[in-house]
Amino acid sequence: MANASLKNCVALVTGGSRGVGKGVAIGLAEAGATVIVTARTRAGGDSEWPGSLDETVKAIDAAGGTGAGLLCDHSDDNSVQTVFERIQREYGRLDVLVNNVFAAPSVMPVNVPFWQTPMSLWDTMQRVGLRSHLVASRLAVPLMLPQGRGLIVNTSSGGGIRYTFNVAFGVQKAGVDRMARDMAHELRRYGIAAVSIWPGYIKSEKLAAQPDRVPPALAKLIAERGETPQFAGRAVAALAADPAVMEKTGEILLASELALEYGFTDIDGKIPPPPSRDPAPLSVFTPITSN
Repeated sequence: MANASLKNCVALVTGGSRGVGKGVAIGLAEAGATVIVTARTRAGGDSEWPGSLDETVKAIDAAGGTGAGLLCDHSDDNSVQTVFERIQREYGRLDVLVNNVFAAPSVMPVNVPFWQTPMSLWDTMQRVGLRSHLVASRLAVPLMLPQGRGLIVNTSSGGGIRYTFNVAFGVQKAGVDRMARDMAHELRRYGIAAVSIWPGYIKSEKLAAQPDRVPPALAKLIAERGETPQFAGRAVAALAADPAVMEKTGEILLASELALEYGFTDIDGKIPPPPSRDPAPLSVFTPITSN
């Protein structure tokens, strides 16, 4: 299964200019897929963060896939509609949708009580990262129905079950997980699987570029237990190639657990330890004691 082919697979990864999205795109490309990625950043230097569509497309091609980058603002339904119209026109199908796009503030509030965080934090994360996943999924399903098979993956994290950063973040992750579960219920009869996948502690471009924005205790976890974004990509590729993927529909899946099942590793040849499913907050997110 580690060398499964996705040569005839057409996949869309939202938010693919950097981080997990880029890693997923590369992981699918390693299996030979045609990978379309969306983002708001076309070229390097257009954003405060490293990464761009052009760089991801080059990485997809270098990994053995066929890449295409489409500019898209996932807070704008018309922009998303245009992406899917183009996929219909140029490819005529869609086999895999990876809902990964996410919007966050430049500095994520950590342990800040919800009554002290701006409503804009909630609005931004629920619109781009939750609502945006539903919009993309609604448009993707009609492109999957003719094949009688498809896979929708929501990227998420342990923040869906335990306090992480702040209330808005946790609700967004819990919503993503629940969305996959409920979509799976409605899609099962059509042969389309929907799952939520949790990568572990990601060694991202953002962390490398501005480590001072990451709480020291969390940075320590990443250094000790971290994984590359490409590891999550290999997990998605393994799911996409599995003819029995419907057995997993509706589940929350951990990339490290999938590695043990399917036989793939991170780029260093190792399998990182899985994140905990324990709902207790990590030590970095200490109880709030201030008034």
